[in-house]
Amino acid sequence: MSEYIIETEKGKWEIICGLEIHCQIISKSKIFSGASTEFGDDVNENVSFVDAGMPGMLPTLNTECVHQAIKTGLGLNAVINKYSEFSRKNYFYADLPQGYQITQFLYPIVGEGYIDIDLPDGESKRIRIERMHIEQDAGKSIHDIDPHKSFIDLNRAGVGLMEIVTKPDFRAPEEAGAFLRKLRSIVRYLGTCDGNMDEGSMRCDVNVSVRKVGESGFRPRSEMKNVNSVRFVMQAIESEARRHVEVYENGGSIEQETRQFDPASGTSKLMRKKEFAHDYRYFPEPDLLPLVLSDAYIEDLKKEMVELPDAKKARFVNEMGI
Repeated sequence: MSEYIIETEKGKWEIICGLEIHCQIISKSKIFSGASTEFGDDVNENVSFVDAGMPGMLPTLNTECVHQAIKTGLGLNAVINKYSEFSRKNYFYADLPQGYQITQFLYPIVGEGYIDIDLPDGESKRIRIERMHIEQDAGKSIHDIDPHKSFIDLNRAGVGLMEIVTKPDFRAPEEAGAFLRKLRSIVRYLGTCDGNMDEGSMRCDVNVSVRKVGESGFRPRSEMKNVNSVRFVMQAIESEARRHVEVYENGGSIEQETRQFDPASGTSKLMRKKEFAHDYRYFPEPDLLPLVLSDAYIEDLKKEMVELPDAKKARFVNEMGI
């Protein structure tokens, strides 16, 4: 089995982990504006009035982003919701000029699905997908140019994102690594995301908790934001799980919080206490109509689907005897 058991003098602990993966959508323009999505252009070169949050500027939905999201949902063996809505997620951050993010909350475009992963011991495991929604990316804050100032690049602001949320099905760092590699392969086959984690076009938030072996239910979790490599995700899971165990065995408690993982030291540090959904004051986006898809539209996209890794593997084994 791939389960990773942390054994101490005081008992045995298991890891509970879920992932939230942000995949930038391959599209020539942003999800709600006509600005370019070209990576590597000069700072703040690809910024429209919409991306900059100028008063009175209205978003216009890029249908190519919808097209790409549905193809990804089909690749995740997921339900495509014919009705979805956009919402405003309200929070302040320097690289979010609007003061809110246009996202999907109660009614996402993609529902439950799954990915089957192959593990090093020869077994396979099904990881359940809870949902996938589309939203706009934020800009980028740069903190390492000046010791006293932060700089803002809004080229990334408004780029279309697919956020894929898994169930808490991971019980070992290796499972998370196998899942990310499989997901990256799927979106690359489909041409919906380039999967380049080093460029930030695929980023992962890691939710970790632990519990005693045999214990039911879930203990409080911590979330590590924007981990940008498969190896770092695996390191973050192991490191954070061991931190939880140490806290519990020393008589402490874990609070739900957001943390930042430092690959150099192999440790995480507190960023902020974890928010809950009601803290963001979600409400329906007043400038965008609900998204209603027809059966014919979804069927047409199914015809565009390419042979994905699992199907190709099965064909090679069954037809070619490999």
